[in-house]
Amino acid sequence: MRLAARLVVFPLVAACHAQMPETEVVHGELVDYHYSLGLELCGGTVASWDATARRAAELLDLPAEGLKRVVYYWLTEADYSAIWADGSRCAAALGCAFGLRATGHLPMLTHEIVHTIANQLNGSAAPFLAEGFADAVIDGRMEERDPRPYMTLDHSEITAGYWVASRFVRYLLQVHGAERFAALYRGVPQASELDDWDEAVRASYGMSLDALVEEYLAATECPSDLPSLPRLECDAPALTADPAGNFVWTNSLRCDDPEVVGGMQPPDEPILIGETHLELRRTFEVVEAGEYEIAVVTPEGEGTRGQVVIAECDGCAWLRDYNATLEASMTEMHWLEPGRYSVILRGFIEAETVEFRATRQ
Repeated sequence: MRLAARLVVFPLVAACHAQMPETEVVHGELVDYHYSLGLELCGGTVASWDATARRAAELLDLPAEGLKRVVYYWLTEADYSAIWADGSRCAAALGCAFGLRATGHLPMLTHEIVHTIANQLNGSAAPFLAEGFADAVIDGRMEERDPRPYMTLDHSEITAGYWVASRFVRYLLQVHGAERFAALYRGVPQASELDDWDEAVRASYGMSLDALVEEYLAATECPSDLPSLPRLECDAPALTADPAGNFVWTNSLRCDDPEVVGGMQPPDEPILIGETHLELRRTFEVVEAGEYEIAVVTPEGEGTRGQVVIAECDGCAWLRDYNATLEASMTEMHWLEPGRYSVILRGFIEAETVEFRATRQ
């Protein structure tokens, strides 16, 4: 449930050298979302964050009724810089999470809210697990490598292993389930050696670390009997195909729309790609494999652009290989296999009309 916004002043954590600046806040079911004065939060954002928090809890085998409320602060650059003590590792980051609270420069930095849920299971998890899990929940990028060289990296080093960890964590979650992964998440200490990993893996999975990694590296084909681990965007409403199997979706893109997620900076500040945007989400299902003409119309203007992202929903989460991004307004030919796909229309300005078409050839 979304309640009216109000002004608050709230201290974040001991790491801050001052109180948080004044913000507006919207209360979700699990997430209290604060944002700096002058920013505009879009109508569907908090519900999207609640869904992310619920998914994170589910994948950590945490019962929803036992979750504590978490907090996110979307802050302007000036407000963000003001709260972190000199030398803090958070000062130079896009976002940061401590305990049940997180803050960031971006309206949709859901990676950080996943940390606040995972911290309720283990607030001092190994960085490889903490960052890999956060990126896995939001379907971040993946990289196929032996994960063992990255498992013992500390917080200052783990950035190099985010994508490796994300892929490995998705494998563990989908193949071996949430209960075993939660035991592993609790069992590996923050400062760890491979012997610590081996002990925790044996306790959680009944095999050595080396055996688990070799099993993972050999898993290059997707079994048909695995439970699904769909990306978050696949909870969006489904588009209906016409009799020929074509899909057409036309919508406005307004921040006050209850389905639009994201946020906008004040109109007198530049809109920087990656720092603020609006999103609308849908899914569609391809019944028969074939070539489709994908046409997209998204907002365009000086210093701004739009894009559409089309991605597979199901199958093996660590093997998903179809993820297409079309920039601005363009048309491309794509071969689509049977299955569900998510469609995200993004605009870096508001627009009266955005459109997506998938026409079977």
